Amino acid sequence: MVLNEGRVIKMDLGTFGAIMKFALEVENEVTSFYESAKELVEDQELAGLFDSLADRGQKRAKTIERVRRENVTEMILEPITGLDSETYKPVTAIPEDPDDGAIQEVAVEIEKNLQSFYAQSALKIDFLSEVAYAFELLAEANEAASERLSS
Repeated sequence: MVLNEGRVIKMDLGTFGAIMKFALEVENEVTSFYESAKELVEDQELAGLFDSLADRGQKRAKTIERVRRENVTEMILEPITGLDSETYKPVTAIPEDPDDGAIQEVAVEIEKNLQSFYAQSALKIDFLSEVAYAFELLAEANEAASERLSS
């Protein structure tokens, strides 16, 4: 039995719009994971961290929506190659009878996956410097979260 199944679908990330749509879907999926995970763990410190990561995900989704809205005219101008949603789709499933350590490991992998997605996407969309910078910041936040979860 899986308590939280991923809902992110496979999509071609060949345009700015597709990258932004995927990023938004991933953030919403990860936020749902953290909201579920915080209710399942026994360690209160870990639950608090998951709660803050769920809040972070909601804020990030709003940021991504704002960036997409502000750069809507660039959505069709530049083709993007070398990004595949399957590579970056995070595994957000919580296994049956999870313990704190297993959930924490899933969270670490999610953060590493998101860090990779945002870092690679920033390189691919460097023609939009504001968006690339925003993605670099998101990647740095994921790296920091991964390190916090690992310790």
